[in-house]
Amino acid sequence: MSQITSSNESPNTTTETTPPNNSNVLEWSYSGKAMRLRFFLYLILSLLAIGGVGYAYFAKLISDNILVYSWFGVAILVVLLWVNFYVTYFYRVWTIKYKLENNCLYSYKGLFVQKRDALELMYISDLQLVRTLFDIIFNGGVGKLIIFSSADKTDSKLVITGVANPHHVLEVLNKNRTKLREQRGFISGDSN
Repeated sequence: MSQITSSNESPNTTTETTPPNNSNVLEWSYSGKAMRLRFFLYLILSLLAIGGVGYAYFAKLISDNILVYSWFGVAILVVLLWVNFYVTYFYRVWTIKYKLENNCLYSYKGLFVQKRDALELMYISDLQLVRTLFDIIFNGGVGKLIIFSSADKTDSKLVITGVANPHHVLEVLNKNRTKLREQRGFISGDSN
């Protein structure tokens, strides 16, 4: 569902807002793979609810009069569970987007009211990649990036979840941050 594209990897896609000499554009969105574990948990809960009513009926724990109400309750529970899953899934995949352009990291979130945050790479003090065992095994290797900012005291931490190729994104962010800091004299490059 989500793709990580870089303008130097796909020269056929150009946008009017991107300067022609900028080769440091990276765009990605929330990866639907990040919800695989939740999908399996909802599937197990659904099967347990359906199997529980079936078992209770065949074990004579519930009577025929209550059986209809039990199936109705389980059907409502299962439908609400899966509606919750798909609404959350499509909301995250369609509305959470990130873009690295012009030495800034932009975060876009929201459907009816879209919130855009910008963070200059130069002010990133630290980058952290977090992947749980469940992310590696069930969720296709997605990860969470935590970006710490030294300039923004009110919101000094930006958490980016559902990154499909987190090592690549972390590497690109770190390279661009280091390059920008060297250009502006924040750190000195190797002179040898």
